[in-house]
Amino acid sequence: MENFKKSAIIVSYKNKGYIEYNTRKLIEMGYEVVLAIDSPDEECLKLVERLSGEASVKKSISKDRRGKWKALNDAIKLCEGDVVLFLDSDTKIIDFEFEDLDYDLVEIRKEINSESVFHRIVNIDYFNMYVTSKIAEKFGYCLSINGSAFLIKKSAIEQLGGFRNRINEDTDLGCRAGIKGLRYAVRGKAVTEPPADIREWLMQRERWSIGGAQVLIENLRRILCKPKLWLPYTFTFYPALIGLILHFLIPNNLVLKLLYFILPFLLILPPKVLSLILLLLFEFQTVSNILSLLMPFVLWSVTMGVLSKISKFKIDLVLLPAYYFIYAPLWLMLGISALARLIHHRLTRRDIVLRDWKV
Repeated sequence: MENFKKSAIIVSYKNKGYIEYNTRKLIEMGYEVVLAIDSPDEECLKLVERLSGEASVKKSISKDRRGKWKALNDAIKLCEGDVVLFLDSDTKIIDFEFEDLDYDLVEIRKEINSESVFHRIVNIDYFNMYVTSKIAEKFGYCLSINGSAFLIKKSAIEQLGGFRNRINEDTDLGCRAGIKGLRYAVRGKAVTEPPADIREWLMQRERWSIGGAQVLIENLRRILCKPKLWLPYTFTFYPALIGLILHFLIPNNLVLKLLYFILPFLLILPPKVLSLILLLLFEFQTVSNILSLLMPFVLWSVTMGVLSKISKFKIDLVLLPAYYFIYAPLWLMLGISALARLIHHRLTRRDIVLRDWKV
């Protein structure tokens, strides 16, 4: 990396998180560091003032909340490097060194270290993010990035016009990078902090869902042109879709249900024959329902287990049923609700206001 300069932007809202750890590590790796902080609390402000006394550290502080996209764009103006590493303050860089200029955009693998059951389920989400990122790497371009840790050439982000004022500024940037054909890869490792509880998770996923729907609507035609990416992404994150589709495809319709009421009145049939027919109808529906649930789950679970072993990304396989039958369907319903909400607001020309988030 001696032949070009590296910059890193660590962005934070209020709290210090892993700012000091990441700053020290990145300085050792030869990065200049820009600290982009909105509404810092007293402890965070003291830390930033202390770190910015070093020659390789710059700061971009706002006492008011600018919005993440604006804070990032302001920080980019201070960067002198040919590549820029972006880190959220709640994400700790573990292993990363960018040595290959053949790529324009590099996603960093994220994991969650936590012993709680809920957080171990959330970690399956991050495994899915990693899987879809590796699939995208095979095709050389992406349709989304996770903004908590990634690297991009400064020339590439300038070509894209920087971050736009979107709810998911990172999803929007990644989608535009994929549409532009920017070269993409996955490298390194980082550990990120998950939402503290289900309430925070719901707020985060509501934001992600609405922001993702916003990007989807704006780029729908161009996204549909890349099915090799959106199909794996869709069924990795929303495996409940498989069962939902099978539920509609397997005959379990009104006609079969009406037969339960019609057949008993066909007195021409012997009671034993009638009972056998009704039993067969019942068993057919039962087996159909079981298959529509279990077949896709078994296939998905085996796939997740194999990919986890190959990638050495540790997930709790025991929690796959909870993820598939509860967590993923809730995630899917949040996405569907967000899409409907966004369409409604667009038709009524109203702005969406999110709790604890500024655009």
